[in-house]
Amino acid sequence: MTGVQTCALPIWLLAEASNELVAAQNQMLLLGRKTARERIASLLVIMARRQAGVGDDPTPGGASFPLHITREAMADYLGLTIETVSRQISALRREGQIRLCENRMVEVPNLDSLVVESGGGVDPAV
Repeated sequence: MTGVQTCALPIWLLAEASNELVAAQNQMLLLGRKTARERIASLLVIMARRQAGVGDDPTPGGASFPLHITREAMADYLGLTIETVSRQISALRREGQIRLCENRMVEVPNLDSLVVESGGGVDPAV
């Protein structure tokens, strides 16, 4: 192992630890200060941004991504009941913030608008 490779590992580990701390801080913010609607909107924004980072081209101002998580799992992750998750997703759909499509796809016509619904504070790096 060369000196450059030896130095790169601790730097990489520090960067990964920092990323994990930021994710944990965002999760605490999500659970502690936000309303149910803001929690769900935040999670959808995070999913949309992650999908866009994978290489899918978002529509202008919008995004589309597969929903790989059940409402029950969303409720557990966000500290909500399944009923609350269902009501809030239905409200976001009714208001045009999201569209639920076939094959568990979610379309977000205006990502900036959903960020506003999330109460802000959604780290784009998460």
